[in-house]
Amino acid sequence: MSESEQFSVSRTEDRTEIQHRIHQFCRAVDRMELAELNEVFHPDAHDDHGVFKGTPAGFIEWARKRHTTIAFSSHHVSNIYIEFASQDEAFAETYLLIWQSVTPSSSIMANASDDKSSYEMVSSNRYVDRFTRRDGRWRIQTRTVVPGSAMRLGDDAVPALADGFVRYTRDEHDAAEQLRLELGVKK
Repeated sequence: MSESEQFSVSRTEDRTEIQHRIHQFCRAVDRMELAELNEVFHPDAHDDHGVFKGTPAGFIEWARKRHTTIAFSSHHVSNIYIEFASQDEAFAETYLLIWQSVTPSSSIMANASDDKSSYEMVSSNRYVDRFTRRDGRWRIQTRTVVPGSAMRLGDDAVPALADGFVRYTRDEHDAAEQLRLELGVKK
């Protein structure tokens, strides 16, 4: 496609929807609203997360099990580069940092110990996605996670907050979920 076709007004709408799907994926995982991933992937999509390779339904179950011992998860998206291959197919490369409180059983690091204590892990990654549009909706057809680097933070890296702060939770009691309910935007 020509550069003018890549950046037409209709492509701006397509880019916005693709970016929304990328952000929707991150929020679904971080908030443990994994059913939302059905809006992100086509049902016959393939996800390659390194330690997991398979269908969206399989990924949802894998993530649900893995995240049972992850108290905190935060995906931080930065650069999203999108190129359109055709009217209904696009390439997207997304740079992101992921911060998670993991245990050895939920760690994806090869050298995780048998120790049961949790620790903070920060990793840089890229999502390499093939998006396709079907029935007017852009969704991921294939995703490959490409790790960059990762680091385990020391035990004293996360000091306790003073009293008075709203506490982070990954369930319906979280402040964001309470406001979504109050506003009527939560399904």
